[in-house]
Amino acid sequence: MWRPELRIDRCVCQRVTFDRLLPVARAEAWTLEQLIQETGCGDQCGMCRPYLRQMLADGTTIFRELLEEIPEASCDAEEAA
Repeated sequence: MWRPELRIDRCVCQRVTFDRLLPVARAEAWTLEQLIQETGCGDQCGMCRPYLRQMLADGTTIFRELLEEIPEASCDAEEAA
């Protein structure tokens, strides 16, 4: 059975591709919170947040796998360990 290749490359709510966001985010040295505030990406349904976080971390703009958001409490616990 044929299955389409997974390609996640944008904030669907704002209709902005990650490859358009990355250069601006790097030039402005935005954190995830600043990117959300300035662009609105990640502020509505939130499905793109883990992708935005990864994009800021390593520059990836096309994702071939599903990423899940890590709850804030888990992030704080991991950082403290």
